[in-house]
Amino acid sequence: MDTITLNVPTLPCVGLAAAAGLLACKLIAPRRRADETERGPLPAWLDELEDDESYERVRLPEWDNGTEWRRKNGFKGSDYVHDACAAVHVPRYYLRGVSGGVGSKLVGAAHFGPGAESHRGLCHGGTMCSLMDDVVGWTGFCATGVCKPWSGFTVQINTALKKPVDVGSWLRIEGEIVKIDGRKVSVKARLLDVDGDVHCEAEGLVVLKKKS
Repeated sequence: MDTITLNVPTLPCVGLAAAAGLLACKLIAPRRRADETERGPLPAWLDELEDDESYERVRLPEWDNGTEWRRKNGFKGSDYVHDACAAVHVPRYYLRGVSGGVGSKLVGAAHFGPGAESHRGLCHGGTMCSLMDDVVGWTGFCATGVCKPWSGFTVQINTALKKPVDVGSWLRIEGEIVKIDGRKVSVKARLLDVDGDVHCEAEGLVVLKKKS
């Protein structure tokens, strides 16, 4: 499966803590290795998903091409989670279950940068809640087996914070469709570390748009 190296222009960064986010933001080298970002090497297990035929990488121009593409296409700012300069950054999602329906699973890696810090060395709990919002929504958008951006609305999320997250951590984020009732898509999500310890869990509801 091909991997695109991002080339992000010099633009203001938007994070949960603006000042810290600006300090944390760095440009991505145009010829950087595919398994590396400006935040350091990606987790090894993420590259394993790249080679796993049961998973398909979700690709969107706004993720691959950054803030410049968004502004040229009518967006007002940078992506809250997927922008390279975000306080908490998800560089990739992979979808398992290309036929869609219950059991479809979205998996990604999330990096908690300095802009996410609250208590000394620990990340703000709201950053985990933001990730749950993101993965629940995108999992719902994949209900048909094809990622259809903005094909629905996240209307409810119940989040339980289980364990603090250290600044600089790479964690695994997962979302899975557990029920579909008409246009209502129920999703369970969680955030866990390499040892399998769960830092956050969530249950969410996505309502898909009516078919035109």
